[in-house]
Amino acid sequence: MPADTQLTVKQAQQIAKLQTQFNQGLDAHWPIAPKLVRDDFAAVIVELGERYEHLGYKWWKKQTVDHAQANMELIDVLHFAVSDVIEILVEDDSASPVETAALKLAEASIRAHADEARDARWLLRHTALEGRPDLNRPLCFGDESLTQLFSMLYQAYGTAEAVYISYVGKNALNHVRQQRGYREGSYIKMWREEEDNQVMMRLLLDSADILKSDSPLDDAISLLLNYYDTHVA
Repeated sequence: MPADTQLTVKQAQQIAKLQTQFNQGLDAHWPIAPKLVRDDFAAVIVELGERYEHLGYKWWKKQTVDHAQANMELIDVLHFAVSDVIEILVEDDSASPVETAALKLAEASIRAHADEARDARWLLRHTALEGRPDLNRPLCFGDESLTQLFSMLYQAYGTAEAVYISYVGKNALNHVRQQRGYREGSYIKMWREEEDNQVMMRLLLDSADILKSDSPLDDAISLLLNYYDTHVA
């Protein structure tokens, strides 16, 4: 498979690391002894439902399809899938759950093919087949589920670089929104007649530094803040 359609080990490590940092921002004890009650699969199911909404599943009425937003819902699913993988590894007494999760992501990205992507129903079917009743987890992201998710992501985004940038960028954009008044209602979501998600993707894909960075989230936040302050606000 061409190099641009699979994650590098470094990119997979960054995703696992960033997801861990994000989750620990909500619960400092995650994933070893979490205090916050989580339900990653409830979140996955909701995100997939929102994807169907953006794809216009209501055949009985006229709808406007929004592929960009539908694709972003898959990035949200990736957040919860990574969390699920790490949690399962902890329950299986893995000595290094975050590092092992990164390897699983990298391996799934190699197995994935855009032309083998199915839809959310098939993704959930795989998670059901890989469920762990012994851990009271009827749905789990195992090897096949992760492979199917990456196949869907490659179908949506074309390359692993775009998937990686989308993952980092979504996290960075959430920070920018909060720092520039999202909660207070002063944040401007349209950046020069484009939605912030679209501009974010273009800016980060045009920046080779983000792909090579050892601190991609910080660099992405800085890049987006600079653009927002000079071109939008």
